Amino acid sequence: MLTEIFNAIILFGGGLALLLGIVQLFHDRSRIKNILLFVIFISLGIIHIHEYAVSVTPEYSGTAALNIFLLAKFLLGPAMYILYLAVFNRNYSFKLSGILHFLPAAGVFTLVIFMTASTGLSECAVSSVRDYIEAGSFFKYLHSLGFALIFVYTGGIFMKIDAFSVLKNGKSDRLTIVGATVTILLFIVIVLIIAGLATGITYFSRVSLTLTTFFFIYWFVIVQIHPELFSSTIKKRKNQARSDDPLSGMDLELLEIHLKELMDDEKIYCDEDLSLKRVADMLSIQPQQFSLFLNHRLGINFNTFINRYRVDEAINMMRDDRKRSLLSVAFAVGFNSKSVFYDAFTKQTGLSPAKYRKQFFPSEKS
Repeated sequence: MLTEIFNAIILFGGGLALLLGIVQLFHDRSRIKNILLFVIFISLGIIHIHEYAVSVTPEYSGTAALNIFLLAKFLLGPAMYILYLAVFNRNYSFKLSGILHFLPAAGVFTLVIFMTASTGLSECAVSSVRDYIEAGSFFKYLHSLGFALIFVYTGGIFMKIDAFSVLKNGKSDRLTIVGATVTILLFIVIVLIIAGLATGITYFSRVSLTLTTFFFIYWFVIVQIHPELFSSTIKKRKNQARSDDPLSGMDLELLEIHLKELMDDEKIYCDEDLSLKRVADMLSIQPQQFSLFLNHRLGINFNTFINRYRVDEAINMMRDDRKRSLLSVAFAVGFNSKSVFYDAFTKQTGLSPAKYRKQFFPSEKS
């Protein structure tokens, strides 16, 4: 009875995986993510259906089906790893070097094509090579190597994502939590498969594939509830990455020191025509970079930043020359109108310039 239940779940999982794989080709994600997800789900679907066929038909030994099953195992690990990098590493871009991960799969594919094409050929050299491969346990070792490769790549993802820390951290975003959950589940699945291969107990393999079926259901449900996980969230991250890029590679501490020298030593804020672009030119950076620096590093916009220095300098002048008119002080520190001076001064000190002077720097009586 338990075997029939396992078989039904495994068959259902295989069909669902194949369906999910086909659906990936119609999503609006980047093309590389679509292809990787297609490969992952199709590979998992093939593994499920193969296990079901072996379970219900013990004498099942179709060569073509075994070859497809073998190729699926060699494709699954690299595809999961590259997908992880593409989703969670915002600076990742697929390059030709990424194809190196699929070289083992390419080798298996070449071998399968060779074994298929050489069938019936009588050339001595070709026939000898084919007979040698078929006579030994070469393909058996390849199947074991395929599962080992999945285990290695899943372990690599597991180490990179630091899954346990992510799940303990309640502040992690949904995308990271989903990724950690999926990684842990797949890691457990592969461990059970390896245990089944090592002990010869098929129960482990069936439990692992049953868990994988629940993973398919989990994926389907979570994407329906939170479709932004693999669409708008990723786009948002990319947009955020683009907004942060202007400051990448810059020595922000040195930039802050240079800015402080311009303000404290050269007192450039006293120029009433001072603009964000002019200060950026003095710092040898782009205006957008300077604006981002002020917002992200100092938490302030340009006008407020400059007005703070002007108000502080106005206070110093009011203290040093108590008879000087407030309008003269305003123009001397860089304000181009009395109203702007009063607004900035009141905003920063809580008092108007006149009340501030009267309270803290009263005129000396003759």
